[in-house]
Amino acid sequence: MKLTRIQQFGVGVAIVLIVIVLGELVFFKDTHARIEKLNKDIQELDLQIAEAKAIQKYAATLEEEMNHLKAQLERLKKILPVEVNKPKFLQDIRRYANEHGLEVETFSANNPVRDDVILEHPFTIFVRGNYHDLGNFFAKLSNYPRIINVKGLHVSKNKENPAYSLDSAFLLSIFTYQEPTEEELKKQVEAKKMERQGIDPNAKKKRKR
Repeated sequence: MKLTRIQQFGVGVAIVLIVIVLGELVFFKDTHARIEKLNKDIQELDLQIAEAKAIQKYAATLEEEMNHLKAQLERLKKILPVEVNKPKFLQDIRRYANEHGLEVETFSANNPVRDDVILEHPFTIFVRGNYHDLGNFFAKLSNYPRIINVKGLHVSKNKENPAYSLDSAFLLSIFTYQEPTEEELKKQVEAKKMERQGIDPNAKKKRKR
């Protein structure tokens, strides 16, 4: 049977299509798989690059924060020495009181109280004088070269000595910087990590209790 030219052309097209389909199924099957795997690898690589950029940005922020904290720490050390010269402190307070007409009756040291790297040294002070002199005394204390704090002020009328109109007792605290130990630093770093992960660092302590 002799085919016409149109039929021959149709058969030729069919053969070409069959070759293409067979090529897709047989010859290009591995190529498609490799391309698909390559696309997945590229996506994973893009994800890793994004994570690396985020880490780099966080590291830069952390370094800037650390430098800022170091600068703050250096300033803190200047106004919060590591030791208290108690005799000199007592001498200064007595001098300030005498300059403003107050008489220091008692001056006693209490146990230090620690809060992180800050150590508070409280002193119980009892003075006699009048309201005006007491106000000037506190104003003078506000200019003391070290950080000090006054709390628990109690004022009562003086009935024993006519030279003074009032008795006053208060807690006067001075502060020092306490260098953390290596173990304490490790605990602080661990606590910061837990905070960044949204974990309460005190939860474990509460469970132990």
